[in-house]
Amino acid sequence: MPNDKPLTPKTGLVVPQAPALSAAQQAVLAELYLPLMGPLAYSLYAALRSLQSSENELSNRRSHAELLGILNVDLPAVLAARRKLEATGLLRSYYQQDELGVVYIYQLQAPLLALQFFADDLLSVLLLDTVGELRYQQLASDFSAQPIDLTAAKDVTANILDVFHVDSQKVTTPPLSVQKVRAQLAANEPAEDHSPVLSDDDFDWQLLGQILKQNYVDLKQVASSRQLIITESRVYGISEIEMAKLISEVASLTTGQFDENQLKLLIARRYERPAAPSQQVATEVPAATSVTKDTKTSAQLSMAEQQLVSYAKQAAPYEFLTALKQEKHGFVTSGENRLVHDLIGRGVLPNAVINMVIYYLLQNRELAALNRNLLETVANDWQQHGITTPEAALIYLRQRKQPKSTPTRRKNNRPTRKEIMPKWAQQQQQTERGKQPAQTGKQITAAQRKQLADRLAKLETNSEKED
Repeated sequence: MPNDKPLTPKTGLVVPQAPALSAAQQAVLAELYLPLMGPLAYSLYAALRSLQSSENELSNRRSHAELLGILNVDLPAVLAARRKLEATGLLRSYYQQDELGVVYIYQLQAPLLALQFFADDLLSVLLLDTVGELRYQQLASDFSAQPIDLTAAKDVTANILDVFHVDSQKVTTPPLSVQKVRAQLAANEPAEDHSPVLSDDDFDWQLLGQILKQNYVDLKQVASSRQLIITESRVYGISEIEMAKLISEVASLTTGQFDENQLKLLIARRYERPAAPSQQVATEVPAATSVTKDTKTSAQLSMAEQQLVSYAKQAAPYEFLTALKQEKHGFVTSGENRLVHDLIGRGVLPNAVINMVIYYLLQNRELAALNRNLLETVANDWQQHGITTPEAALIYLRQRKQPKSTPTRRKNNRPTRKEIMPKWAQQQQQTERGKQPAQTGKQITAAQRKQLADRLAKLETNSEKED
């Protein structure tokens, strides 16, 4: 259970403007969602709608005390109701602290359509457990009206141009006022997902589609989940046949649709189980197929490095990370798993290079666990330098390390200490040395001798006076 940020009745809240619910959505909310979340959460949803702000500015905030007054309950009850709204997908809560103090942003979400609700495995099972099978069947019947058979009927619907006269010039070139309204509405729409599309040259989508079609899975949803499928297949090294089995397991038997979160959860449970002992993992590396030695790059690598490259090419990132952590008698944390997912989701580095990034951080840098800042810094650096193969990654690391490990000029067969003085200081030092006379040491000795002679003469004079 996540910890709530500090919240008191004085804490501010902002409810951005949300579209009004249709009659069908209101019916779904009252008949399907209300049994799950209870009357208080249902009232909280309505109360938050009454507190919506059309300006959508954080400075125009209200307090939770106003919300408590509307519902006439205490703060813990409101927090419990809020969590039910969040769990059922009706609310997204955000926390922020600025110069005006602490504020929560509550973004209201529209309820699912009835068909989507019953197609969702979690929501439908929760509803069944809450209301019982008899009421569940009754609700399903109420929201599944049978369509009229129109096969024998003729469509005589009028076209818009048959009823209204519209200037064709204005249709091809919309007036300026129409264009302004379109631009304003488009700016208020949620931003589209512009995440990079992963390269899927090695993934056989045709084979996946054929298998899923036989299992009556909705192929349109498979196409919309393309990014998720290719990411998960790359992280865990899942083949097309295995991915088809996983999708079929979470797909609904009635609609053929599946929940992406359930698919991710199933994959995590299936592939994040405890791996083989470290001895078995270690024996896999030498047994890996050797890389081709006819290239100039691989010729620069040692046998151990070639084995590492070969394993990096054939292992999925999660498998590679698990092997390294086992070698260090550790385990893969949930945070590291998310980092690997995020890096693969960016679509900027191949799997083999991502494995080398992991190897560099855990082995060369001797980190106990992957760090987001370091992982993104190294990945960004390698992308900028065009590192696309594990061989290139090793050579790049060797080149970066070479100036630090290469000894400086040798004198009398002994390595001299490396000069760490800045260039401007070195030039100044060389200039001063050039101005010094070559026989400085002899001049200083002569002066000292003259000074000693004067002192001796003075001492002799004083001793004669005393006598």
